[in-house]
Amino acid sequence: MSTDAQLQQLLDTQAIQNAIATYARALDRLDEKMLRSVFHPGSKHAHFFEGPSSDPSLPSKPGAPLDFVAFAFDVLRCHSRTHHQLGQMLIEFESETVAFAETYFTAHHRQRQIGDKLAGATACDTEMDYFVGGRYVDRFEKRKGVWKITHRTGMTDWTRLEAPSSAGFGSIAEPQIGKRGKKDMVYRARQLYR
Repeated sequence: MSTDAQLQQLLDTQAIQNAIATYARALDRLDEKMLRSVFHPGSKHAHFFEGPSSDPSLPSKPGAPLDFVAFAFDVLRCHSRTHHQLGQMLIEFESETVAFAETYFTAHHRQRQIGDKLAGATACDTEMDYFVGGRYVDRFEKRKGVWKITHRTGMTDWTRLEAPSSAGFGSIAEPQIGKRGKKDMVYRARQLYR
């Protein structure tokens, strides 16, 4: 492989890693536009939901999602906070425009309790911490110079449900507590750090 080809593959690897990281941020910040941005039109999903990944033209209402993004947001609203941590990634190129990636992840979900109007069907009498460990197995395509997901299967390797613990959380300064949506500091970082 030529030096130019090796450099291009490094750039492509970074672009794919950025798309996977964007996916995790979008979930935790509940940023629908950002989540939709990592999928090519016509992409497919199999991760607690089977069907199209992102098709904003499909009609969707809470409780009846027609694409993965709508499904994910229905699920995420049943949790007061989430945190997706990415682990090792293995990216293998089939060609200059097709790659396969396996990414390990660990996710924490603080489930809302019974009585909370946003609680899900599996809510308990108290909030609960739900943990998932697994892998994203993706097919990426580079179209018009942009790498995005065309197929994603979420593999679940383990889960755990336990009583919540927030020891010490109350002593964290409010501005340093992660938030959903545009209220999170990450959306203002460029302005704050000038």
